[in-house]
Amino acid sequence: MNAVSATRRGGAWRPRRFAPGAWRRAILLHLLLLVTSVPDARAQLPFLDELPFWSPADTLAHRASRLEAMRFGDGRSGWTADRVLVDLRLPFGSHGAFLVRLPWVRFDSGGLSALERWPTLAGAETTAGWPGESVLSGFGQVELGAVGPVRLPWLGAAAGSIAVGVPLGQSRFYPWSSAGIPARVGLTRTVGIGSRWWATAGAVFVTHGGPGDEELGPEAFPNGWHTRLEILRRAGALDLQAGWERRARGDRVEQVLVAEAWAPWGGGNRVGLRLAREITGSPDRAAGWAAGVLWRLAPRSAPAKRAPGSSTASR
Repeated sequence: MNAVSATRRGGAWRPRRFAPGAWRRAILLHLLLLVTSVPDARAQLPFLDELPFWSPADTLAHRASRLEAMRFGDGRSGWTADRVLVDLRLPFGSHGAFLVRLPWVRFDSGGLSALERWPTLAGAETTAGWPGESVLSGFGQVELGAVGPVRLPWLGAAAGSIAVGVPLGQSRFYPWSSAGIPARVGLTRTVGIGSRWWATAGAVFVTHGGPGDEELGPEAFPNGWHTRLEILRRAGALDLQAGWERRARGDRVEQVLVAEAWAPWGGGNRVGLRLAREITGSPDRAAGWAAGVLWRLAPRSAPAKRAPGSSTASR
């Protein structure tokens, strides 16, 4: 069965069915379980890569594999980090995709370890001076998930995403990666404004199944919400995007402004630049700014059906 099907009536595109019943029920059940498992926590915010989402502005972006190379820095703490993310997408049905993510991290704490910044995060078996090095590098935590369009009574045509971290990471990279077990579920809605503008609003609920090891305690993994607003403008072959993100977990809150620009890179592929800035001055932030290059590889499966005015050339 296709994940999405549609029909034309009187020349207009009308969604008929956006997901099999099992896919819709899985997202709703996952959301219910996450919401009912929220404990109070006080902690730093572990870094989590943004969940992908389906959008009528670009019906192939969520099915396209990506490679991201990002640099993070913070003048207050002296921390710097380089992250290379391999994000593989495995299309299923006509519009859905599974995702497998693996980051590589190089973290320079400048001699100020995570536990020196946040002593209350120590686990039962943390040793003095942990992790013992100020410059660390290696592979981070693998994340598995799925993304696709869903149709809900109160949202209509929306995007659903779920992701779970595999507890095979290393907590010495915290907060850039860890051995924790984060689980996320998100819903996103995109609305067209004229022929070149698109507005997106979304929310993601974050919870953790546990620390995953004894190096860090439960307070290192607070639950909460991420919310996001984005504006996308299509200017010929170039796409320009600006966004605002609010990350609230436990009693920690960050707000981040993000700007991206995407251009063609041959064969249906895309290349983009991303700049981000944390604007609230949170004392617990991992980074005050971020910059990097992103590549999007066009999916090899047959293109999904498009609604009039939508595009497959965006991010």
